Amino acid sequence: MDKSVLLNVLDGIAPLSLAEDWDNSGMQIDCGGKEVSRILIALEITNRVIDEAVREHCDFIVCHHPLLFVPVRRIAPDFTVGNHILRLIKEGISVYASHTCFDKAPGGNNDYLMKELGCSFPEDLAGGIARIGRLDKPVSFDEFISEVNAACGYEGLKIQGESDREIRTFAVCTGAGGEYLYDAYRQGVDAYVSGDVKHHDAQAARDLGICLIDAGHYGTEWQFVPNMASQLRADGRITAEIVRSESMRNPFDYTL
Repeated sequence: MDKSVLLNVLDGIAPLSLAEDWDNSGMQIDCGGKEVSRILIALEITNRVIDEAVREHCDFIVCHHPLLFVPVRRIAPDFTVGNHILRLIKEGISVYASHTCFDKAPGGNNDYLMKELGCSFPEDLAGGIARIGRLDKPVSFDEFISEVNAACGYEGLKIQGESDREIRTFAVCTGAGGEYLYDAYRQGVDAYVSGDVKHHDAQAARDLGICLIDAGHYGTEWQFVPNMASQLRADGRITAEIVRSESMRNPFDYTL
């Protein structure tokens, strides 16, 4: 299919205009050429993902986390990002990142997780980078923990709050969103779900009386792959084959 059509579809799903100012969504590597035949959907670029793209004969990767996020000061085989860049260009694989624009877009990461947790009509929070909603039926915090654990793939949770606390309203920020805790508090939520929550934000949640679940960066965002793949397949303009990455994994293992 024509690459320009693919880029238009991607911008329709998650407009780049929604991206945060500090973000770097959009084309990361453009290897040229007008046609795209097979598209790999992945959370991020790793050696395993590149191996998979080569093995699956994919010439385009759509990922969530940008490969080029901070300034790249050198491109060399012994530097992780540099090595990825060299490999991708050598293999002729272009890369497009749909990051905070997909978090904020209707039907994106936040909406997907809110729906999985039982809220079909979430509202924007903190300028759209997070969501807030109400459960159809209130549950105990213990029950809510179980729902979050299932929705996030049983990847491991850090929690704080009373197990019998009734949860009616909650907020979600997929990825790393501890800084939006106060926005959630001002809206009177009973629980807040995010990843990579810092120690002091967790202490603040305790003092504010908000139940908190840190489901991890990976746990709250791996859903990007099935979600983006589904949205691309649903668009009749997409004639390239869509391949969901099977090589992703949480970089952390957990032990007690």
